[in-house]
Amino acid sequence: MESKPGVFAETGLLLRRGLRSVRAGGLHLVGLILVWQLLISLVAFPFFGWLFRETLRASGMRGLDLSALSEPVRGGSMPVTLLLLAVLVTLAFWLISLQFTAIVVLLRWPELSAREYLGELGRVARQLVRPGSLPLVAYLFLLLPLSGFGFTSVLAQGVAIPSFISGELLKSTSTTIALAVFLLLLLWLNLRLALTVPIFVLSNGRRPGRASWRLTRGLRAPSSLALAVAAVTLIAGVTGGLLLLVALAPTALTDAVLPGASVTVAAFSLGVAEVLGAIIAGLATAWIGGVLIARVDRGAAQLPAQVVLVPDPGAHSRPGARGAAGPDPDHNASAPRRSRREAIAVVTVIALVSAGLGAASIAPLQRLAASPASLVLAHRGFSDGGVENTLSGLEAAARANADLVEMDVMQTKDGQFVAMHDAVLTRLAGRDVAVKDLTLEELTQIEVRDLQGHVDTIPTFTEYVTRAAELGMPLLVEIKLGGGDTPDHVERLVAELEGLGLLESNIYHSLDPASVAELKRLRPDLTVGYTMAFAGGDVPVTPADFIVVEEWTATESMQLAAQSAGLGFYAWTVNAEPSIREHLRRSTDGIITDHPDIAVSARNEMEQETGFAGVLIDAFTRFVTVV
Repeated sequence: MESKPGVFAETGLLLRRGLRSVRAGGLHLVGLILVWQLLISLVAFPFFGWLFRETLRASGMRGLDLSALSEPVRGGSMPVTLLLLAVLVTLAFWLISLQFTAIVVLLRWPELSAREYLGELGRVARQLVRPGSLPLVAYLFLLLPLSGFGFTSVLAQGVAIPSFISGELLKSTSTTIALAVFLLLLLWLNLRLALTVPIFVLSNGRRPGRASWRLTRGLRAPSSLALAVAAVTLIAGVTGGLLLLVALAPTALTDAVLPGASVTVAAFSLGVAEVLGAIIAGLATAWIGGVLIARVDRGAAQLPAQVVLVPDPGAHSRPGARGAAGPDPDHNASAPRRSRREAIAVVTVIALVSAGLGAASIAPLQRLAASPASLVLAHRGFSDGGVENTLSGLEAAARANADLVEMDVMQTKDGQFVAMHDAVLTRLAGRDVAVKDLTLEELTQIEVRDLQGHVDTIPTFTEYVTRAAELGMPLLVEIKLGGGDTPDHVERLVAELEGLGLLESNIYHSLDPASVAELKRLRPDLTVGYTMAFAGGDVPVTPADFIVVEEWTATESMQLAAQSAGLGFYAWTVNAEPSIREHLRRSTDGIITDHPDIAVSARNEMEQETGFAGVLIDAFTRFVTVV
């Protein structure tokens, strides 16, 4: 009896067969990648954006605002909204499914004629309207993008665990472990269901998830798939790094010898890099697709009886194949000429798209090269030097040269105020008790600590703002609701600050629309922000002076919408250095971060830089997606 190959041998086999499929796809595959990128960029995204805005208008909203969803909808129609949402999800599902289908069919049968190829796409499109395809929606929109394993599509790249959620979970040991377990579970599920798409496309479409589960039983199959995908991802990442070096070289040269030409050279280098980066990403996705198809082929005998693989749709007409009408005498003679025409067509498209992107990038690169005007705000102080929302964290933020400190204020049982973010003290103090159930005196006796080993006590709000004034550190004060807030909590807070003479020296924000409106009513002269955990479409109607948008949805389009509405634009919590640099390049009004030292250092570097090489590096990170 023949023994099965080991995990590494199986991985190598899958990689070779997957690469063979990509090579067989050749120019057709590159052309397909370009067509899909253009279709998504020029048609799908604008159309989905328009449909999303119309969905919001049907609800009586200008923009998506989670805090406002609990309020009654005025001037809107909920049935119309639900219908438009269903249409939006259905169209996105179809487009993603057909995108993957187009790749799988080309990889599996690279010699199909155009008519046969479109026929296969039509067959799968008909399968997608069956009730049995509904589980694919959850797989394509949740499991696949959340775990990032297998096929990827830019249409689902926004689906992720928001950083403000994962960031909070990582601030305690128990929730860090829970998050790690959850992510491992997602990965394991995706490994077991990784063959769902190719099985659905290459078969009669019945129960592809169950079939994938069967073909990935044991340790060898999922392990070899994981290693193969990791290898493809690593190769794509290295290739992307080389692409950056090649794209950077002309700009670095012009910076040194002809600075006046640097912006143009950088723009067209970026345009070429965007197109080549999309091709590299597409080929990596195709290689992964080839790996998955190879695994399906190797496990075909184990498929459930109701899952029937589709025969080669072009076998009847292909020379030398069973059922073919006979060899085509012109087949070999015409292939080189066809290949040359295809190569010329693909190169022409790459050149035209690169030139168009390059021309369009000149003005943005000039804007990105301007010295950033962003304020750096230390999120709850600086956690590298002290516990959040404590005096030690405040002092650490001052030493890091933050422009402001973002902090939280919450009301106590006796109507006083403390510097505190969490409504319950479990994470910081290990006590299952709420702030609203303790008096100010009780709270200020409690010791808090973080995972870095810092220890401090909970300060009163008065102590915090007084110490900030001594340090010359203005604050962005967030009004938090702890569940026991008095109806006049905003008025009381204003009175406390006025008594200290520190009301006008700070700025304010809140997730609670009522608190924002009340603060502006009491003191219209104060600078007040409205905080949004999720934003989309357009900016909300608010009396605030600026909006504070969570990083996940703090897009440039939302920033431009805020500017058009006369609102300032702050982003929170921006911790990854590439994201910090992006917001600095965009001159986001305020960047709230746990790493103010990194943000201040990056801002100083940008203020001192000459030339466009540094700008191009950041633009490459922002616009070019390889892995």
